[in-house]
Amino acid sequence: MSEQKRILYIHTSGPDTPERTASPFFLATAGCLLDHEVTMLFTMRGTMLMKKGVAENLHVKEGGETLRYFIDQAVESGVKFLVCTPSLDLNDMTRDDLIDEVSEIVGGTFVNEEALASDLVVSF
Repeated sequence: MSEQKRILYIHTSGPDTPERTASPFFLATAGCLLDHEVTMLFTMRGTMLMKKGVAENLHVKEGGETLRYFIDQAVESGVKFLVCTPSLDLNDMTRDDLIDEVSEIVGGTFVNEEALASDLVVSF
């Protein structure tokens, strides 16, 4: 078995581009299933995906699964969700607007430190 790695997925796409929303969750889930430590950071419009009620009503493609399906898979596999503080303000949101699965709200310093400490950083 290979050594555990740290992977950071930075998610910037929001509900206005549903076709871009599921892949980061899918890849993060796969990373956890390979026994890596995986974190997803939501910033810019990606923060809207963490708003209560959004994922349940967002279909990745017409007639397909909702985004909530992919979020649930990621949660079950152990993916950690973070939200960037300035993006809450950008999207007129507060901590109370976020789904319970968001474990932490972080600032720019933390984001930079997390990226530097990760073995792989992927941005969507």
